[in-house]
Amino acid sequence: MLIKSGSSDQLKKANFNRLPKVIIIHMKTRYTIYTFPALLLLVGILFSGCKKEYEIAPTPYTEITSFKIPYNGGKDTIVAAVDGQNIYISWPGSTEWPVPETVSPVIKIAKNASISPASGTAIILKDGAQYEVKAQDGTTKVYTIKLSNGAVLPSFLDEETINTLHVGGTYSIQLRNLATDGSDSLFLVNDQNKLFKLIAVSQIPLGSFQFIADQYDGTGIPAGDYYVQINNKYKVPVRSSKKIVNIPSGNIYPYPYFNHTKIWEVKRGDEISIPIRHLSNQTVFSGVIFNFINESGYPDAFPLEFLATSEDLKSIRVKIPNDAPTNVSTSLSGGILLNLSGDWSTFLTSPYYQYPIKVIE
Repeated sequence: MLIKSGSSDQLKKANFNRLPKVIIIHMKTRYTIYTFPALLLLVGILFSGCKKEYEIAPTPYTEITSFKIPYNGGKDTIVAAVDGQNIYISWPGSTEWPVPETVSPVIKIAKNASISPASGTAIILKDGAQYEVKAQDGTTKVYTIKLSNGAVLPSFLDEETINTLHVGGTYSIQLRNLATDGSDSLFLVNDQNKLFKLIAVSQIPLGSFQFIADQYDGTGIPAGDYYVQINNKYKVPVRSSKKIVNIPSGNIYPYPYFNHTKIWEVKRGDEISIPIRHLSNQTVFSGVIFNFINESGYPDAFPLEFLATSEDLKSIRVKIPNDAPTNVSTSLSGGILLNLSGDWSTFLTSPYYQYPIKVIE
């Protein structure tokens, strides 16, 4: 209703009439009329007198509810088992996924708690590493990582037989679970824990490691008794439980050791010098053999003609036969085989090398 003119009392009456009204019925049938705003104020006063304050106590929870480690570029995840105060992590095998230097676990914990180091923080993954969870009420709990490696590591077939090895000779040791890519390394270890790395010739994953009993720099190995240790490419060591190798004094065998840096091409009738370690004036060879793989994929060989030993005792001179097969290359393990005169039981082979000798037209 629009009031254009009139007294102030009329205006107040008009505004009053426009407000919603609530009728309160009393026992004495007396009627009191309140405006709606006044009623709200009255209700607020009534309820404010009943208001009660509540305090929430801090939570005491310190549980780790989930502990996961992404790996393989985030494609896979290791889920740890949390039991009591231990976090059990089984790495899925160093032969495929080595334990890295650092990992960034994704961790879930109890409500209102905090953890140090925080979830997602890079840590050095090792057995004995610890996390601390702090509850909202200040209670703390320390968790310890128990790390195990699920890798199938090499193992020795025979740890009872003593193997006598002459420096420079070619031998093999029976082992299980060798790496299929030939990346394992073999060492002799003395009582002072000094390691002597042996020259690898070839590896058969299901059976043996063939090697030359010498160090890669040709400095030999002192006489004595040794443990044998094998390391995979991630440097996880496996050592024999007892000494199973004896290196006697004296009697060092010569062997070919190549250092050419590209394919060495030779022709029929060529005379070539083959580098030899541990030569002496008394060394006489009854045979020098060129080993190769034939067209059918099978091992094959032909003899080289021995001509002379160099004056500096660092190589021998041989001739490629005029009837040698062509377009063949020495196998990359044991490509050249030497046989000492009067010792048909000893064969001295060249160790693994990157570039072969190839007979061309």
